[in-house]
Amino acid sequence: MALRGSLHEFELPDIFQLIGNDGKTGQLVISNKDNEAFVIFSRGSVIASGNTSMNLQTVLFKFLISIKHYSDEELNELLYLCQGEMRLFTQELVNKQYVSKEELALIARFSIEDLACGLFLWESGHYRFDSLDNVDDYMVGALALSSDAITMEAMRRVDEWKRIKKAIRPETVFIRVKPIENQQQAQSGPRRIFDPAEYIFSLIDGVSTVVSFYKSTFFTEYRVCETLLNFWQNNRIMPVNARQEQNNSITQQKIAKHHPILNTQVISWIAVHATVALVICCGYVFTHVVLHKKNQAQVWSRNEWSVTQSENKVRIATINYHASTGILPSTVFQLKDAGFIESKDEMFFKLRDLRAP
Repeated sequence: MALRGSLHEFELPDIFQLIGNDGKTGQLVISNKDNEAFVIFSRGSVIASGNTSMNLQTVLFKFLISIKHYSDEELNELLYLCQGEMRLFTQELVNKQYVSKEELALIARFSIEDLACGLFLWESGHYRFDSLDNVDDYMVGALALSSDAITMEAMRRVDEWKRIKKAIRPETVFIRVKPIENQQQAQSGPRRIFDPAEYIFSLIDGVSTVVSFYKSTFFTEYRVCETLLNFWQNNRIMPVNARQEQNNSITQQKIAKHHPILNTQVISWIAVHATVALVICCGYVFTHVVLHKKNQAQVWSRNEWSVTQSENKVRIATINYHASTGILPSTVFQLKDAGFIESKDEMFFKLRDLRAP
């Protein structure tokens, strides 16, 4: 039986619930423009998932090349011998000790889960479910994830993804706060099972951005960002900018703690110089305003006294001139010529008519 439609009409959680409840076996294909993804169900459980850029095969190849250091040629040769069947290919990987059984189960689980849950972030698209008689070739061992468990985990991630994207941006650079735990024992002790979280932690170098992690590794964007956020909340890492601000704060606290005398001296130096500046300003105002007004008043007073003195001299000279000549002088020039006033007294009355009333 085939199911077809739009995600606007029939949402992905309802599709997973229907397939799971009915115990269907087949392939669910979801398409959105140029993107296409698939989920393989076996009796209602999810056994495989992938999209146009990532699936279990690509994840295993990246893991074996970057972590186990196998060549791409020998892995492709093994895949060819297995005729591209994932079940047989994974069995041969374990038999030839390319990977341990525990590591294969771990990588297959988080790969299937991440890729299936990532589909729930699609806001639009079309779906098609085709029933199949046999899907055993897609299985990795006996790994089968409940469709209800996938749905619940996917809905949790949808809400969590909004919070993660606000805290961690693609261009964020992290630096380690704590070193890698038991690094020496891990190198010299018995062989350990691969830990995805600790591997992401080992990539943090204070230079690489978040986006470089999920582009260069075999992890999805969500797993990388969720892991980094958990490390950040547990104080194992922090953004480079936050570390710089923390160092500046610690430096300031040390200066305040170990150099209280220096702070007191600085405050005293500022107070003394402020007082000196205030005194200089007051002196300037007194010198250029108060004294200037005083000097100006003195000048005006001397000029007024000189004018009054000259007037008195001219008045007395006029009386003497009249007494000696019998006539009143008409200008100050007559008084000067007669010798009754001096030249300096003449300057104040050059234009004055002495006969005027």
